[in-house]
Amino acid sequence: MPELENIKRPHLLIVSNDVVDTKMAGPGMRYLELARVLSQELNVTLAIPSETTLEVPNIKLVRYWDERPKSLQVLVENSDITLVSGYMVEKFPFLHQTQKRIVVDLYDPFILENLHYHLNKPLPAQESLNNRAVDVTNSLARLGDFFICGSDRQRDFWIGLLASNGRINPRNFAKDTSLRSLIDVVGIGFLNREPRPNPTLRGIHPGFPEDARIVLWGGGIWDWLDPLTLVKAWTGVIAEYPQARLVFLGTRHPNPQVAPHKMAEQVQVLAAEIGEKDRTIFFYEWIPYQEREALLCEADIGVTLHPPHIETRYSIRTRVLDYLWARLPVLVSEGDVTSEWVKEYGVGKAVPPLDVEAVRVAIAQILERPKSSWASAFEPLRNSLNWSQVVEPLRRYCLQPEYAPDRQTRKLVTPTVVKRGRLARVIEIWRTEGSRELLKRIRLKFRRRPV
Repeated sequence: MPELENIKRPHLLIVSNDVVDTKMAGPGMRYLELARVLSQELNVTLAIPSETTLEVPNIKLVRYWDERPKSLQVLVENSDITLVSGYMVEKFPFLHQTQKRIVVDLYDPFILENLHYHLNKPLPAQESLNNRAVDVTNSLARLGDFFICGSDRQRDFWIGLLASNGRINPRNFAKDTSLRSLIDVVGIGFLNREPRPNPTLRGIHPGFPEDARIVLWGGGIWDWLDPLTLVKAWTGVIAEYPQARLVFLGTRHPNPQVAPHKMAEQVQVLAAEIGEKDRTIFFYEWIPYQEREALLCEADIGVTLHPPHIETRYSIRTRVLDYLWARLPVLVSEGDVTSEWVKEYGVGKAVPPLDVEAVRVAIAQILERPKSSWASAFEPLRNSLNWSQVVEPLRRYCLQPEYAPDRQTRKLVTPTVVKRGRLARVIEIWRTEGSRELLKRIRLKFRRRPV
């Protein structure tokens, strides 16, 4: 009988666009945790773009290759529902022909993120890359039967996208006037357990005394973030708290295919210039998932700062959710939804962007209180943001998957981005980014080919 029940369970394929292994960035963590929670009621396969050493109970981990579309196509055709995101729709045009139900994850507003990421490139290259992102985003809007995003603020943004692509229409409106059956919120959640402490720095690492107060930058040092203001404030912090130590994680992305971010180099140079690198400021390339959890428990403050730009308004910083889960007081720049939570629930300090003195003062104010005194303020968030609740709209859809009313005929026009041939893409890169960039991409493509 258990085998019969298992057969009846819908089969969900989650396609991760990022590494899922012992070392992961936000997207990999998101898809692993979605898979874990949903596997309680669904048969879940997690498709990943690289090899992994992980073994996860009740989840089938399967490799796919960008260069071999059929490696993913066979997985899609053997599932009931497939969750995709980002540039997958460009890499795998067969997604527009499949009869399977498609969930599109819009959690990452990459079209806004890329504006900052490519800012230092020549303007023609920026325009070309932006046009590509626009094409891909429109293609995603036309593809999905159900869409998920990170917050209600994001949902308003994406409803505009869906409207411009004809998806806000009489058929979808007649089914559900709230449009929640078309697009709903599935953000980031807390694990359904307590974080596991395992001291690794304080009193163990030679640079960390027994009374060290640890300030943690708990994720990647991306170009759209602002670690420089934190380092500029640091001399003032250690003047008041000589035992303070600043730890940066993620100087490089755990996915080797992601190019290094210039900000990671800039902040290390600044830390060296003020004489604190490897003295009171420490940098780690990346650490395994479980060690990161232990460091969240050991730290006294979790920090995420960003400059004022459009990506901030629609983002949800995965690392801030980790801080909240670990009951770690938070220092964050104002402007995104997590900064509003920090202020509303009193779980840390939110400061104006780029304000060095405000950062210094906020760190001092947090450190002057025992970490334990903040703990009770986190409980309301922990109750509302556990993964079991966060994932509910997606769980509900997957248990009764349907085609979107306007997608039942499967006769949508294939978007321009899918019709572009490889030669056209090569010419576009050569024209806008130059021969050096083209050769770099060709070399990377061949390195990634399976043997």
